[in-house]
Amino acid sequence: MTAACGGSPNFQQDGDAATDDDGGASNDGGTSSNDGASNMDTSTGTDAAHPNDSGAVDAGIDTGSVDNSDGFGTSRAACIAEINKLRATESHAAYALWDTVAVDTCVDDQATYDQKANSAHDAWINMVYPTCNGNAQDECLGYGTSPSEVVACLDAMWAERLQSNCSNCAACNGPKLTQTIINCISTSTCDFYGNYGGECGHYVNMSADYFSEAACGFSTDTTTGAWATQNFQ
Repeated sequence: MTAACGGSPNFQQDGDAATDDDGGASNDGGTSSNDGASNMDTSTGTDAAHPNDSGAVDAGIDTGSVDNSDGFGTSRAACIAEINKLRATESHAAYALWDTVAVDTCVDDQATYDQKANSAHDAWINMVYPTCNGNAQDECLGYGTSPSEVVACLDAMWAERLQSNCSNCAACNGPKLTQTIINCISTSTCDFYGNYGGECGHYVNMSADYFSEAACGFSTDTTTGAWATQNFQ
């Protein structure tokens, strides 16, 4: 995968969690199964979003504080709940859900665009729907968009930490992104891009203490295995 690095605070990484090949994703550097993306800009001025109330309850997931205007309220609730459940296992503070109708439409559009193009992070990298880009993106290719399918993808991405070339990633963290952290996640023992094995980027994005919220988006294209995105800021 390629990177454009201008130093902190504008550090771009491209890396997707997939059950299939990337299908020609341009920034892939030989890792066929995984991609995570990150444009880590700690100077972002985006305010925390205020969630909309759908009032829906499904499969034990209370989505009363989650926007459901796109029909993905239960999946979105499951997405943020699982991310925070995994973060809690390492004592990281919970991410807030970055959730408005506009943001949800945007991340849905990104997932749909990428799936139709069969190219991970295409919309994110090329600023096709830029308003919800945030500072990082993970993407699930072909897992589906139901709550259980999204959880399965997130669990697979979190499991990246168990790879030997990701063994030091837990130490590459902090409340603010610094050049030291950037250097740390570019080594053989915290290998964001997967230059020394499977990539670590999804786990890095999901566990980062320098992000505070996440948006969960879902492809509306059901012609093939549905894709899902998680954007962080």
